Amino acid sequence: MKSVLYTPPLMIETANSANYVLYLNVLNVSSSPRTGTLEIFNFSGVQISYGGYNNVIPGGGTGIQMQAFQWAFPVIFVYGKITVDDKPDSIRANLVLADAKGYTLVSAGAY
Repeated sequence: MKSVLYTPPLMIETANSANYVLYLNVLNVSSSPRTGTLEIFNFSGVQISYGGYNNVIPGGGTGIQMQAFQWAFPVIFVYGKITVDDKPDSIRANLVLADAKGYTLVSAGAY
């Protein structure tokens, strides 16, 4: 069984994007290792970041990050897509926008 989860969209101001980092994280909350993919898309449906995860242990997590926001628009919208090799409630995931110091500006959980 393969399940797909999505985060709500986040709006990012591109003028100051050098000061931001975008993270897509997954946490295995099941009792068995989990495998899947992590993808970040813009609102045009273009994949802008990708990573796979393989055999993440129960209670363990992983993620991908992206920092280069080079778009001609003053703001962009992005969302995360997460796949898992089991039921969707076997993982928790979120899309996080942080500043250059690592402080979370906004976080959106996947469902």
